[in-house]
Amino acid sequence: MTVNKIGRPSKAPERIAQILRAARSVVAVEGFANTTLSRVATAAGVQRTLVLHYFGNRDGLMQAFIAGAVAEYGDTLLRIGADSPIEERVARMFEPGAYASRDDLVVWCELVALAAREPVVRQRLTDLWAERWLPGLEQQLAAAYPAAAPERVAATAYALACLFEAHWAFHLQGVDQPERTEQAKQGAHTLLAALAAT
Repeated sequence: MTVNKIGRPSKAPERIAQILRAARSVVAVEGFANTTLSRVATAAGVQRTLVLHYFGNRDGLMQAFIAGAVAEYGDTLLRIGADSPIEERVARMFEPGAYASRDDLVVWCELVALAAREPVVRQRLTDLWAERWLPGLEQQLAAAYPAAAPERVAATAYALACLFEAHWAFHLQGVDQPERTEQAKQGAHTLLAALAAT
């Protein structure tokens, strides 16, 4: 009689997540240009061959990093305070903690700069904004302000995204005084109030 042995569960999902977390930490310190498979493997505590096994090459690793880890930044922001009124949720996007860590903010700004030089990265970010993040914000605004015209909702979502991006870019440059956070929140409130008045 043959007995079927139950194999060990695959560790692939955990290993992939571990490697992508390591990639985030390496990019934050070294920048994208200096992020190598070896550095990521060392940071993850695994062999370089394991990184190659899961991602094929450096480009595969970077694409997976952008598609997974970076996509999660925007998704997390859209989920902030999910049960709170939209005004509170938007205000929290400008407070410490909107990015999980300073490293995440550094990685995001590094990626934006890379998009200016790398068409593949630019296209991936364009897709994330156009197909995921802006539509998600528009849906939230439309639900909160059902009387607002769709074009006004779209314009407000885009203006909020611009304000958010600029606020955190300034923050990374040292323009991070508490009054600047309050000013950004006031700007966001003005945009929402204008949407509510339509």
